[in-house]
Amino acid sequence: MVWLFRSRWPILSGILLTGALYLALMSGARAVYLPLVFIVLLMVWQLWREGIPLRRIMLVCALVAAAIVSLDTALPFSPIQNALGLKATLSRQAQDLGAEGSIGSRLQMWDQTLKIALQHPMGTGNGSFRDTLAAYLQYPGILFSNAHNYYLETAATGGWLRLLLLLAILGWTLWHGWNSPAWPWALGAAGLWTTLAFDVTGMYPSVMMLAFASLGAVHSQIKIPLVSAGSSKNIRFGWMVSVAGLIAAIGLAAWWYWPCKHNCAVSRYLGYRPAVLNELEQVPKAQQSELLNEVGQLNPKSLWVYRVRLERARVPEEKMQLLQQIIEVFPLANPIYYLQLAELATDLNQPSKAIQVLELGLSRFPPDFKGYQSGNFFGALTPSYETWRTKAPELLERLKNAR
Repeated sequence: MVWLFRSRWPILSGILLTGALYLALMSGARAVYLPLVFIVLLMVWQLWREGIPLRRIMLVCALVAAAIVSLDTALPFSPIQNALGLKATLSRQAQDLGAEGSIGSRLQMWDQTLKIALQHPMGTGNGSFRDTLAAYLQYPGILFSNAHNYYLETAATGGWLRLLLLLAILGWTLWHGWNSPAWPWALGAAGLWTTLAFDVTGMYPSVMMLAFASLGAVHSQIKIPLVSAGSSKNIRFGWMVSVAGLIAAIGLAAWWYWPCKHNCAVSRYLGYRPAVLNELEQVPKAQQSELLNEVGQLNPKSLWVYRVRLERARVPEEKMQLLQQIIEVFPLANPIYYLQLAELATDLNQPSKAIQVLELGLSRFPPDFKGYQSGNFFGALTPSYETWRTKAPELLERLKNAR
């Protein structure tokens, strides 16, 4: 939009602006619309401060809006109108505010993430959110691979110090960028980073590279006055720090990917899940149990470690012990573990134990439970929840009648 007012090719920039806005509006997502309104208002105000007549700005905005409406009307299925029809109706807004809706479930997820951050001021470990969340659930079924809020997730996994450092970098760069000729870039970066407070995508590394690259684009255009005679020394020191950081990054990457032959999953990768699963397929069965025990000590709150051990357990008593540990450490993760434990106890002729487990599970996951878990779209529960809802009451009734 700024290029439209500054360049010699207003038609080309207008076409690009229309296309960019259309792609953003197609989502129908509040996490996109809210920052977009914020960006447009600030941009209009800043353009007006630069001396561009308000009448001209409003005319351009009206022409772009008309172009977007015409484009959406001409295209099959009218993507923007379809998206707004699905997400912007009053009934959908009221539904989303409920505990099982997209807004209500986000509020519950943020509440859970904040509790994790308060329990672990230094963080649970970078990138550990998906693996450790099941141990800290406060609401049954509110289980996502990320917190849908990058800032809260940073506090939970990286700690409060890392969050403060992130906010300091953001605040300094965006403030100085806004008060410089680079303000359009600062505004774009601010919009992107605001979106990260409400939503995320599955392509986390790519999105975050784009987010930090936008800050780099702002910073590269900020002119900071050199105030001291030793500025050249400061510049050389800055270059030395940058080069040292680059060398450290290359060295770390080389160390990570360098061929490793012995106990790599623990000694080098510290229980990193893909490395563990890969090494389990290569070591003899006698060593697999020892490896999983070491990995369990490194990942005491990660459900995947228990699941791997459960899949490889062969003795019923061992499976029963693992299932008991799962419902104790991860009580609200998934009701299917209660059903598996009850069925195993029934097979081992322990009906009292099975009844106790089923009653506990049904108190936490009643048959009418409609939790919002990953993949629970359009009101449909995952197969494991459907299995629990149908089989658990039947098994409980059968065991009680058999007494």
